[in-house]
Amino acid sequence: MSEVRADIRPLLNELAQKQGLPPSAVADLEATIASSPYLSNVMSSAIESGSLKHLATTNEPHQSGHYDNLTGTIHLNTSNFDPKNYDNASDRRDSLAVVLGHETGHALLADAAQRERYTLSYNVTEGIRTASREQTAVDVTEPADRYLTFMRRNEAMAELVGMNALASRVTGGAGEFDRAEFLRRADPSTPCVDKGKLAPGIQLSPQGIQVIGHDFQKSPAIEAVAQCFTDPTNSIGQHGKSSYRDTHGAFVMSAVASEFNDYAKGTTMHVPDVEMNLATLKLDPRRVERAGLDLGGAGQSFSYVDTSRGLHERETVSHTKAQEVPGAAHRPEALASALPAAAPLRADNPAHPDHRGFQMFHGAVKADGRWSEAESRNIAAAGLAAVKGDPVVGQNLSGAVVAKAADGSTSVVGYASPHGPAGPHHHLGVDAGNAAQVPAEKSLDRVEQLNQQHQQAQQQAQTQSMETPSQGGPKMTL
Repeated sequence: MSEVRADIRPLLNELAQKQGLPPSAVADLEATIASSPYLSNVMSSAIESGSLKHLATTNEPHQSGHYDNLTGTIHLNTSNFDPKNYDNASDRRDSLAVVLGHETGHALLADAAQRERYTLSYNVTEGIRTASREQTAVDVTEPADRYLTFMRRNEAMAELVGMNALASRVTGGAGEFDRAEFLRRADPSTPCVDKGKLAPGIQLSPQGIQVIGHDFQKSPAIEAVAQCFTDPTNSIGQHGKSSYRDTHGAFVMSAVASEFNDYAKGTTMHVPDVEMNLATLKLDPRRVERAGLDLGGAGQSFSYVDTSRGLHERETVSHTKAQEVPGAAHRPEALASALPAAAPLRADNPAHPDHRGFQMFHGAVKADGRWSEAESRNIAAAGLAAVKGDPVVGQNLSGAVVAKAADGSTSVVGYASPHGPAGPHHHLGVDAGNAAQVPAEKSLDRVEQLNQQHQQAQQQAQTQSMETPSQGGPKMTL
């Protein structure tokens, strides 16, 4: 049998030191990984990208495994290693190949999934702010649908990776692929094989591999697996009776409620109604609650307007999540409601409105070449924070350059030319040496504080203009 690759070995060595490990866990994992070249390849890719850092076990109910993007850990349920659940060691390792491959698929898509969480939060927040200014309702159906559509494909992609991991184990890299043998061994491990037959639309290469193609969003392979795996699954969630649509819908509802509550408690402006077309989203509020809805604690609720079928019906959902569960579950028996909370949106993220300014500073610093990547991020974040505190440069940032200051030190300068090439021009610089030592997170937090202060000042000004009569008495304007 082939050996486990050198880059994967440290994960197994670390796992072997953990307490309460099933007796066969390390041996099963070694045999499974070594016998599947495809699984070895995808695990190595995830390790190289930094998204896979640890392996661990879990006893959480209703799951075979889950991937935690916050720590880069694949958690495998101890039931995967229990001899009572399988006829023999080979069957146990076949099942483990699908589970481990599936969770590695999630690790490979970790960055993309995080961007989708950022985008959902950002689009909902911007929609609420716009509706507040215009004194209208905010319809969050579109950003919610985008997120649910992505997560449907995300789950399908992960299951496809799991099936490929098993197919590679059947071939073993040493002979011809045996299609009938693969179908027999895959039948207990995935709903996409039933009674020895592949689900409609699934195509295998001569090596038994499903090929994704160049476009993840439109891949026929992804769509076929979504239809047999993601869509019909109803054995996940905190009670083991939910679908992926339910559990990911619970995350959407939680994110919308969080952004709405954050805005409502910090403004004196119009607080808009939140509208969602649940028919379009294919969500049922009761099923979302059953999946495990996190609204911040017992007794918390969230009200919105359901616009399904052209109606406007007030609906309320309540907090139902029983407890905090680390990570996110992604198997048919998984506790998939435990999706990681969206991290705070900061200017180093493409979805943030200040990302263009961050990129101006970061590009200038990287082009100079004197600083490491970490130092470059620190300087870029510090430069952005400095100009955000200046009402002229911050509102009209045109670019950034690295320059030599009068005292001989090096500065990174943000400049603004609001009136074009003829000027006047405005600029503001930071000492690069000092800025390189300030953690980027600290400066990015400062950017958010300044944005909040600016927003509050605008809201106060708008409120005063509406509530305070102008000199000489109130005037009516058309």
